[in-house]
Amino acid sequence: MWIFSACSVGAENEIAVDIWYGENQRFGDLGNPQRQINILGNIQNLDHKSRVYYTLNGGDKEIVITLGSDLHRLAMEGDFNIDLQRSELLEGKNHIDLQIIQDGKKLLSRTLSFNYSAANSWPLPYFINWNEAGKLQNVVEVVDGDWEITSLGAHIKEQYYDRILAFGDSSWANYEVETTVIFHDYIPPAEGPPTYNVSHVAIASRWPGHDHDSLQPDRKWFPLGATAEFRITDDYDSCRWRIFDGEDLYVEQEAWEYRSIQPEKKYMLKHCVENISNSEARYSVKFWPANEKEPEQWDLQAVEVMTRKETGSALLLAHNTEVTFGNVSVIPLDD
Repeated sequence: MWIFSACSVGAENEIAVDIWYGENQRFGDLGNPQRQINILGNIQNLDHKSRVYYTLNGGDKEIVITLGSDLHRLAMEGDFNIDLQRSELLEGKNHIDLQIIQDGKKLLSRTLSFNYSAANSWPLPYFINWNEAGKLQNVVEVVDGDWEITSLGAHIKEQYYDRILAFGDSSWANYEVETTVIFHDYIPPAEGPPTYNVSHVAIASRWPGHDHDSLQPDRKWFPLGATAEFRITDDYDSCRWRIFDGEDLYVEQEAWEYRSIQPEKKYMLKHCVENISNSEARYSVKFWPANEKEPEQWDLQAVEVMTRKETGSALLLAHNTEVTFGNVSVIPLDD
């Protein structure tokens, strides 16, 4: 963490810059799950008149950094997410120069280095054992959120909009993702931010990355294959699946299929994506207590006409929930 004083009047004016996941990060060692990389962190005690921006690899293009909350990807005051398009990166060592300007005076100028590899293909089958991972970025790419590894698995520290872990790459087409989840807490769904009327955990498949838009960071999360969300409602009652792609596909369980679950109990999640014809893909999901036998039937299935994304990586998501994801397995399926 970088700590410095904006003026000489005392500690209450000390500005703290926290770069989550370290100041020398690596991307692409296993492969690249999306079209961009994300460097996340938080800046505290910054005057609202300050200007924060970065330049990439010594260039002269100044990119202004949005600071949270933005009621979407940036959760807390001072949060930032620098999204860098992979097409703009160099093979090997890269750097960004972070600048903070206030009243024409440069308060901070620091360099953050990272390594990028473009050529690697994420292995499939793929397995994550969190106890052996060492650190998050050894096994996943963090897209959003302040995550940590605990004895139970990958834990999200904050409850907010789409906290995301990604793994896989554009070569993945037909595969099955299985993990466990423990619910610790959630924000009750309500209209408007930050829940937008839904709280959930999800597994998404055939993810290409956020679609490039005019925002910083990019906010448009579709097109993709589909996201399968296990929705949490008041008192963990009437919970249910929905599968949708943000555009045409939307399927949700019927009321008679709703279920009640328990906080601090471990459950299994499984999501399968597979082509069933030259023009259609099927998405299947199931959810069951980890101490029980896996049910034979899927809880919910949806068929999509493949007009957008035929391949892509996988995501674990926590939307307005505090959860811990357990070990992960990804198994390829026959085409």
